[in-house]
Amino acid sequence: MRRLPSLLRPAVFAATLAAFTMRAVPALASDEAAAEALFLEAKKLAAAGKLAEACPKFAESNRLDRGAGTLIHLADCYAKNGQSASAWATFKDAASAAQALGRADWQKLATQRAAALEPKLAKLTIRVQDPADKIEVTRDGAPTSPASWGTPIPVDVGSHGVEASAPSRTTFKTSVKVAKDGDRVEVVVPKLENAPVAAVAPPPPPTPVPVTSPPVVHSGDEGAGQRTVGFIVGGVGVAGVALGAVTGLIAMGKNSDSKKLCPENGGCASTDAVSANDSAKGFGLVSTIGFIAGGAAVAAGAILIFTAPSDKGTRAARNERGIRVVPATDGRSANVAVMGSF
Repeated sequence: MRRLPSLLRPAVFAATLAAFTMRAVPALASDEAAAEALFLEAKKLAAAGKLAEACPKFAESNRLDRGAGTLIHLADCYAKNGQSASAWATFKDAASAAQALGRADWQKLATQRAAALEPKLAKLTIRVQDPADKIEVTRDGAPTSPASWGTPIPVDVGSHGVEASAPSRTTFKTSVKVAKDGDRVEVVVPKLENAPVAAVAPPPPPTPVPVTSPPVVHSGDEGAGQRTVGFIVGGVGVAGVALGAVTGLIAMGKNSDSKKLCPENGGCASTDAVSANDSAKGFGLVSTIGFIAGGAAVAAGAILIFTAPSDKGTRAARNERGIRVVPATDGRSANVAVMGSF
């Protein structure tokens, strides 16, 4: 960063100071005007006996433009309003401000008024029995220093709140009333107990997620699978019947050959005839089984085929199941019809 030449530094400083002064002067003049207006209004209110309204205006006027004269008027207002401690402290402050101004007359007046109030001041003592780590004690909301604990402090007549708090300790609160000037009141702050450990609330149960069954989707060809199975079973049945028919024909042929070799009933010495007869019995058994099993399969296949729901209107057909009374054509009787698919 380049530094200004030494010859320019005083000029820059002067310009900066001038700019600051130009900004500060209007603000200062505005505060002084407001302070003067508040001071005049406060004097009118005090003359009318409206001390509760006058005192805050004197205080605000002094905040905007501090002066020994304003402080003396504010202290006098406090004294007449029964705020002896505030009046005593303000008179002492006014004496210091008058001394700084070289106004010995104002300093003397303020000092005498403060001395006259001092004997009748009410005082509040705060005692802390067992100061905890980082303890804070307040009086009327304002913090107090440990150096002031145990010392009688002047207070105005009225109620005063005392509060003591510390990290991880229970808070102590109390309120005391100072009835009149000259009262001596003491507040003892007990040992602050450990604050109870807050119970940790269990986490809320998880919100149940509704489980919905997937919608049943009808393909529109619900009977196709059943009919396919029916055709397969029926085909097996047809094959069984065909097997029974073929083996039956073979059995009949073998039986005919056996009778040709041994036409007479009874014993037969021809081994070929005996073999043909045995083959006829075996093929006959196979034929019987083929006819029975094949017939049953054909019947089962037919049932599967004819009971399968139709491709169109399946749901409507199911909804139409039931018993319906159909009027006869002669008008005198009724027919009962069972509707729907089965």
